[in-house]
Amino acid sequence: MLTKANTGSGFLRSVMVLTSGTVIAQAISYAFTPLITRLFTAEDFGEFGIFMRIVAFLAAVGTARYELTLPLPKRDQHAFQLFLLSLRIALWTLIISLVLGLGYWLFVQREFDILLFVLAIALTSYLTIFKNIGTNWAIRTKAFDRISASNISSSLGTNLVKLTAGYIGLGALGLVYGTFIGTIVAVSWFVVNFFKQKRIPEFESSVNKRKALSIRYSEFPKVNLPHTLIDTSRELLIAFFLSYYLSTSLFGAYDLSFKMLKIPLLLVGSSIGQVMFQRASERFANSEPIFPLVSKTVLLLFTISLLPFTVIYIWGPSIFAFVFGDEWYYAGEIAAVISPWLMMNLVASAISMIPSVINELRWFFWVGLVSSLIQIALFGFYPQITSALDLSPLDFFSILSWIMVAVYAVIVVWELVLVRKASGRS
Repeated sequence: MLTKANTGSGFLRSVMVLTSGTVIAQAISYAFTPLITRLFTAEDFGEFGIFMRIVAFLAAVGTARYELTLPLPKRDQHAFQLFLLSLRIALWTLIISLVLGLGYWLFVQREFDILLFVLAIALTSYLTIFKNIGTNWAIRTKAFDRISASNISSSLGTNLVKLTAGYIGLGALGLVYGTFIGTIVAVSWFVVNFFKQKRIPEFESSVNKRKALSIRYSEFPKVNLPHTLIDTSRELLIAFFLSYYLSTSLFGAYDLSFKMLKIPLLLVGSSIGQVMFQRASERFANSEPIFPLVSKTVLLLFTISLLPFTVIYIWGPSIFAFVFGDEWYYAGEIAAVISPWLMMNLVASAISMIPSVINELRWFFWVGLVSSLIQIALFGFYPQITSALDLSPLDFFSILSWIMVAVYAVIVVWELVLVRKASGRS
């Protein structure tokens, strides 16, 4: 029988802990962003956007997605072996990225700024990987307060450094430095806990156990990793297409609008999704139905996102110009037309880990592949599409947005159908 802590009240308390932390973190970010956008150009943000997409790609490769398995084993000893396995893969990712980056710097473009970018990419990627691992361990142990503290302190550190760098005039590198320092701060909340856990005798490192567990959860690198790589590769390609076909400045405007719509509510959605993932994993392992939990989560996310995205859809350009500066009016126009897309993306992203709970990762891989190919094709054939239909960039973004609304709606409905079937088998 479920105790009160495991029922709705426990779920809501956990959501509130995470949500309050992420809301505070985003409040800090929003307080600084209007100052930061006035100190950096759209081109700076475009270069920084490319940097962040490379980091996201390496962070996805960095553990072969084994960090996502941490909440799943019944025994903490097994989960910690997966923790260690993830860190070892991450170390190799750091070494390989450094070798490739330094090779590029030595033989292609020997400029000091490029060297700084290479080092920042490798180190920020490794720190991001550790943060992801620590977050999933905290989800397992229900240490949601640690995740919130990490998000808040990271946001404060990141934005203080960016603000300082902007006043000094460091350009895109200043944005990079801010992210690097902020990630260090975020990771510090998980490093101490890791070494405490490592001293527990039952958690002693075991090569044989790690090997057995890596085989047991091999579907994550086989299925989830390719799916994630498709997502991160898609974002890199979009950055390339927009920068190449149009300009780095326009990509910077697109990137800012995308982030401003996605990050705040996505983090709130992530908080709800992380708690739901832990609850769903626990219930499914105990052969309890999870459809009510997932369907209520979808309804909750849709409800809380409806108002803010509608406001942006109607008044986006004026809001962006007032808050971020006149230079960002066009970013507000982009934000307005892509807001329906981001709203549905929020809902779909928050329940994206459910297929791993119900062992339907393979099907989800193909769904994600089709979604990514649609976006890549639309951006890749941007010149041909806009020329044939006589579209402006904003017209193109609007058509793309409604296509993606339909795609994500199908994905959400499809996942709910799978969950209902799985709940029937429980």
